[in-house]
Amino acid sequence: MSEIASEVQQLMKEFEPDFLERFRHLHQIPEMSFEEYKTTAYIKEKLSGWGIEIQDIGSETGVIGLLTGASEGPCIGLRADIDALPVKEEASCPYPSKTEGMMHACGHDTHMASLLGAAQILAAMREKIKGSVKFIFQPAEEVNLGAKKFVKLHCLENPKVDAIFGIHNSPEIPVGTVAVKNGPLMASVDRITFTIKGKGGHGGIPQRNVDPIVAAAAIIQAAQTIVSRNVSPIDSAVVSICNVRAGEGTTNNVTPDEVKMYGTVRAYKEETQKLVERRLTEITKSISEAYGCEGSFVYLYELAATVNNPKLYDTAYKAVTGIGATPVDPAPSTGGEDFSDFLKGGVPGFFYWLGTRNEEKDCVYSWHSPRFKADEDCIAIGAGTYAMSVFEAIETLKK
Repeated sequence: MSEIASEVQQLMKEFEPDFLERFRHLHQIPEMSFEEYKTTAYIKEKLSGWGIEIQDIGSETGVIGLLTGASEGPCIGLRADIDALPVKEEASCPYPSKTEGMMHACGHDTHMASLLGAAQILAAMREKIKGSVKFIFQPAEEVNLGAKKFVKLHCLENPKVDAIFGIHNSPEIPVGTVAVKNGPLMASVDRITFTIKGKGGHGGIPQRNVDPIVAAAAIIQAAQTIVSRNVSPIDSAVVSICNVRAGEGTTNNVTPDEVKMYGTVRAYKEETQKLVERRLTEITKSISEAYGCEGSFVYLYELAATVNNPKLYDTAYKAVTGIGATPVDPAPSTGGEDFSDFLKGGVPGFFYWLGTRNEEKDCVYSWHSPRFKADEDCIAIGAGTYAMSVFEAIETLKK
């Protein structure tokens, strides 16, 4: 074990009571996207107390902190998201949310507490940092807008970030483990909208109408063939139409004029996204025309896939093993993450999953569940992973 790794492990143990105190506090003050005012003030107070510079980039919520090391070198970004969800907490937690109908049901409190822990460790080791560290506490991940806003506000500049690391908890892998994946980890997230227009009328006299519901049903069926018949079996994708609206406010015997449908597409490759967009456009147009309707389709590229940089894989693996955690190789998820927005400009990045599962503590429920709960033993591991990633990345980038 290196001297740096040994010191990081020592500080993980020494500071763990502080980590847990901050985690419990953050758990009790959940705030919605772009409304994280108390959370922002709390983070600024803690960072400032360790001598970390607060950079004002013009955002009311979220925090950018800059720690300058003892000598010049690469700038490593560490990112955590800070928003909560409108979910009423039902978990067996001794420090429950104090905000009615709101909780950290996706575990962003674990990310914040881990990154604050890393900031405390790295501030204590400032003289051994051959570069700088930018702490990015990002708002509004749940609505896929926070990272976009921070990038537009130049959070990756002044100084320019040379590599960035992020963490998300995972109730699928046990506490004590960290997922280290080479390549695609989380899918792209795209939004699809269909509008099918016909001619409404009496449901008992269909020959006088142009029924958009029948056309919409055919489009739904045809859309399900894209993955099975157009996407390569070696690749993967998801096409889900999740919301169908028609005839609202009418009765059982009225054919509506219009059907609106909404859905999502998930993939790991840009070429797959474009293939799905092309086929859905063709299907919508041709089936609508075949049924005498007018059909339109909108494909919104919302989030790119989160793809870990292969050059940082060994760096990440060494960071996890260096703090005594167990690396695991997970299956990719079709969930999405706006961490991918930080990678669009060419900044190499790596995203971890932090194991939080523990059956004995009832930490088994999925993200967004009212019973979601993370094993707080994960916080020190997350803090150490963040901190050790800085030292390993600086060495990698200097080569």
